[in-house]
Amino acid sequence: MAIVRFNTMELGTYETDTVVSSITQASTSNNKPMLKVALSDGEDSITALIFDSTKKELAAGGIEDGCTAVIKLEITEYKGNKSYKIVSITPARLPEDELKQLIKLPPVDPDKLAKDIIILIKQSSGRDYDMSNLDIPSDDFSLTALTVRIISSNLKAFTKSSAAKGMHHNIYGGLAYHTYRMIRSAYSICEVYPLLNRELLVCGTALHDIGKLIEMKTTDTGIASYTDMGNLFGHPLLGIEMIDHEVWNKDQAIGGRSYNREQVAMVKHMIASHHGQPEWGAIRYPSTPEAMILHELDMIDSRMYMYEENFAQMAPGSSSDPVFGIASDGKTVIYKNSFSNYE
Repeated sequence: MAIVRFNTMELGTYETDTVVSSITQASTSNNKPMLKVALSDGEDSITALIFDSTKKELAAGGIEDGCTAVIKLEITEYKGNKSYKIVSITPARLPEDELKQLIKLPPVDPDKLAKDIIILIKQSSGRDYDMSNLDIPSDDFSLTALTVRIISSNLKAFTKSSAAKGMHHNIYGGLAYHTYRMIRSAYSICEVYPLLNRELLVCGTALHDIGKLIEMKTTDTGIASYTDMGNLFGHPLLGIEMIDHEVWNKDQAIGGRSYNREQVAMVKHMIASHHGQPEWGAIRYPSTPEAMILHELDMIDSRMYMYEENFAQMAPGSSSDPVFGIASDGKTVIYKNSFSNYE
């Protein structure tokens, strides 16, 4: 079936393939069950309603978060806006070429991003690594070796993973895209501030969200949902445990101490503090310049992504609706001026 893009739909009824991003149980004003279903066509997203149905009933029919489906969509006007109602929905296994059209991807191929990240990690140390492959010498127990081994051993998940369920970089390959941009920024800021240890900053940046591989599961369509471990502990603690696991394995392999414990502690502190403040999810406040810079780079890249996503839907000289996440009040609007390089 051909894909009909949401932004081309007028009032009427359409059939199209789509990605089911999320399903939320709700109810009508007279207490009858209703579902709010977020749909994506790879370019735009909408929320459509299903009446007299529950999530359990939909799941029994094979419709869950992250699946692909064929839908019959009825579009009407309600209070001056389009209203979307799903008349029918059926799970669909799509050929790869069509599936790719429905998945929102970073502007750079996620496989290339992941490999480039490993090359940048190797380069950050200034040591003479072989840049033609992703390997690390078996007797290398530097921060670079630690970081490359953790990412390489989780390369498939790292390449596919979203960076979040919502907010920013919540797409297939979003984690790699977010990490890559932050590492590039880390390189630049080290040129301005010689105090910073480049290898430490780059390695901490590369691993700051690695716990999200356990905190969330990402479908092949790029839709993320939280795991039980994610709900219980969160990605900073899970990332620290991944580092501890790698250190323990190497200690056992050589029958002694492998990685430098102070260096490992500094990377773990960066992960623990990268949210900046306890009320934002930090385990500790940043206590080193590299930890402070990591937090700021994370804030910059996440917010720049929000500007990019909103600007794509805005005309020059206009303001957005309030955007959650740009500021702590959740009420800040975005303005797109007409004279900057925003296109």
